[in-house]
Amino acid sequence: MNKSILPNLFTTANLAFGVIGITLSAMGNTWAAAICVLLSLVADALDGRVARALGVAGPMGRELDSLSDVVGFGVAPAYMIYMSDLQGLGWLGYIPLILFAVLGAFRLARFNIKTEEVHGYFEGLPIPAAGCLLATYVLSAVQAPQLVVFLAMIVIAVLMVSQAKYPDFKGKGAIYVNYLAIALAVLGALAIVIYDYHTWALAIFIAYVLFGAINSAMNIFRK
Repeated sequence: MNKSILPNLFTTANLAFGVIGITLSAMGNTWAAAICVLLSLVADALDGRVARALGVAGPMGRELDSLSDVVGFGVAPAYMIYMSDLQGLGWLGYIPLILFAVLGAFRLARFNIKTEEVHGYFEGLPIPAAGCLLATYVLSAVQAPQLVVFLAMIVIAVLMVSQAKYPDFKGKGAIYVNYLAIALAVLGALAIVIYDYHTWALAIFIAYVLFGAINSAMNIFRK
C-alpha cells in the first residue's frame, strides 16, 4: 500500500470542504460554510503531520496542499463573505472577493518557492489564518458595517502577500518579538470581546493578525 494515500486523503478533504463551503454559501447557508472552513483547517493541520510521521512528505503533497488551500481558505471564505455581507454593494463587492482569492494564491505560490529560504516564521499572513478569520467572523453573528468588511478584506489580502513576519509555532522562532506588540494585539482582541463576547474566536485570529503587523513594523523601526 502506498503510504502517501493517507496524508493525501486529508489534503483532498481540505479541498472537498472548500467546495462544499462554496455550494453552501451559494444556497445562503453561510454559517455552515464557515464550519467547512474550520474543518478545512483541521484537515490541513493533519495532512502535513501525517505525511512527516509516515516519512512520505514531498513536492507532490506540497503542491496538492497549496491547490487545496486556495479553495479551502481563499475562494470559499471570500465568497462566503461576499454572500453574507457584500453582495448588496453590486459589482464593488467583487473587488475584495477577487483580491482575497488572488492574493491568497500568490501568497501560497511564494511560500512554495521560498521553502528553502524562510525558516522559523511565515512571510506574510498565512492563508489558513486569513480564511479562519473570515469564518469566525460569520460564526460570531456580529454584523459589521459593509465598508468595514470591505476594507478589512482588502487589508487582510494585502497582509498575505506582505513581508510581515508571523509566528509559525514550530519551535524556536526566527523573529524578534516586541512585548509591546503582544500587549497591543491582546488589548485589541480584548476590546473586541468586551464589545461582544460572541467574538471570542474571531478575537484570537485578530490578535494574530495584529501581532504580526505591529511586530514587523516595530522591527523595521528598530533597524
